[in-house]
Amino acid sequence: MRRTVSHYAGFLVLTMLALGILSASPVIWAEPLPGQEGLPPELVIQAVPALDDQIDVLEDLADYAEENAPETGFLASLKSMFSGGQGPRLVNISDLAAHIEDLKGNIVAVEAVYEAQDEGQGLFRSIGVSCHLTWAGGTQPQGFPDAGPDGLPARVEGTVEVNEQGEPVIRVQKLTPAMALTFIRLARAYELDEEYKDAVEAYQAGAQASGTSGYQYGAFAQVHGAEVALSQLKDKAKARVMYDRAWTAYAAGGKDDFYTWTHPANGDKWQKQLIRKTIAEPLDSLKRGGFWYGLVSAFVSIAGGHKALGIILLAIVTRLMIYPLTKKQLSSMQAMQAIQPQIKQLQKKYKDDKQKFQEEFWNLSKEHNVNPLGGCLPLIVQMPILIMIYRGIRDYVVQFDGASFLWVPNLSQPDMPLLIAYAISMFLFQKMTEKMNPAAAADPQQAQQQKMMAYLMPAMFFFLFRGMSAAFILYWLSANLVYFGEHLWYRRTHTPGEESEKSKKSSSGFVAAMAKMVSGATGKAEKEDKAAPLPPSYEKTRAASEGRKIGKEKDEKRK
Repeated sequence: MRRTVSHYAGFLVLTMLALGILSASPVIWAEPLPGQEGLPPELVIQAVPALDDQIDVLEDLADYAEENAPETGFLASLKSMFSGGQGPRLVNISDLAAHIEDLKGNIVAVEAVYEAQDEGQGLFRSIGVSCHLTWAGGTQPQGFPDAGPDGLPARVEGTVEVNEQGEPVIRVQKLTPAMALTFIRLARAYELDEEYKDAVEAYQAGAQASGTSGYQYGAFAQVHGAEVALSQLKDKAKARVMYDRAWTAYAAGGKDDFYTWTHPANGDKWQKQLIRKTIAEPLDSLKRGGFWYGLVSAFVSIAGGHKALGIILLAIVTRLMIYPLTKKQLSSMQAMQAIQPQIKQLQKKYKDDKQKFQEEFWNLSKEHNVNPLGGCLPLIVQMPILIMIYRGIRDYVVQFDGASFLWVPNLSQPDMPLLIAYAISMFLFQKMTEKMNPAAAADPQQAQQQKMMAYLMPAMFFFLFRGMSAAFILYWLSANLVYFGEHLWYRRTHTPGEESEKSKKSSSGFVAAMAKMVSGATGKAEKEDKAAPLPPSYEKTRAASEGRKIGKEKDEKRK
């Protein structure tokens, strides 16, 4: 964005002239620029002073607002928790008027364009509502030019009162530039000045500031910024990101109370429209060319256009394609179960020597050709595939809007019964994979932690996926059910130790390398181990090893 002050002096001169000419009117910037009919008062840019002068002042206000903005994030939340909070919660003017009796006597924050009235009096206007402002004793504006806040985006903090007409009045205790509205008005000024790149950046900043404060025009900033990026900059990537964020924040989950304003190409006045209807077509068009979008679309086509069946079919085929990895995972789990009695014996024998236990554990795994990491590595390899599938479903979300399945009325919106079913499947999935973790098999403490995870993971995913579309939840539920089927089929068709016998070979390989690393084998011992075949029995090997130690001790005593 521009950060110049070359026009600031001119702005002050024009302001003083305007004050002299318009002394009969309390509002300095009264005449709007053409082509803004239908927009809310907060989004209308006036013709006086000159657009460049307005931009300079708004840039200064934006700098001040950013420098003095409260901290955000987890640490800031903790700090506010112990320090009494970060200040009053922002209330939109429409909400203030609708809930005046409930808010009466509370300290709130409100943002709008400030209109000066009589001395110590001001006014905020929005669509069909207004809020009177009365300055408390000693209140002084902060961060505004010398001419004052008149005609500029302002944030007031104060106590809610009611006048004789039943209208809301705020006794102002603090008056500063409003960050979200300042960026949005700056973006509007850039756009009217045909500085479209700066306009898009300012719209993004306004949307981000609105997201942290709950300001009502954040949806407009996100959506209209995307429209400018697409129509004026031809930047499809940026437009896609902004449309996607707008859908997630203001349309996903069945949200029908967020609106934006669009300007038809024929030059008529701006029209208020629901976010969902405004961005559905351009968002879907921008995502349609992606590979993962096309993959989901292909499975929907194979399912005869039935979107839910297409998702289920995609889950089945995906699980079948990665079955070789799943088979290795299940084989490792079964092999670990087969040597559980010997692991428990080692735990009892070396309960006071964990280092020795770890060494013997890895030797036992090598002897039985069991890969302790075999249950984890295939799962890690599968995750990128599953994440890409999720991306495809997310890209296809507009097409899911309005599609139903069984009791689910809309696949693009969350569905609680389906989410509960998924959480149950996740719990069963965790219980079935408890024994895949070699650390759990080797350490009772970690085994207990693994059991706790069987309860914590489903609960965590339940809250994490509360806002996810039913289509996404349906995919994961279907994938889990297919996995259960694979698990049962594998256990019926494979006996314990079968895969281990098939894969027996020399001591070279990943498991042997891990065993050597854990046990500290280096130098000459490594070379000898590579040349020597595996001992016929782990028990015999351990007994022989202990026998050699005893023999050495006897020789030393004889000496």
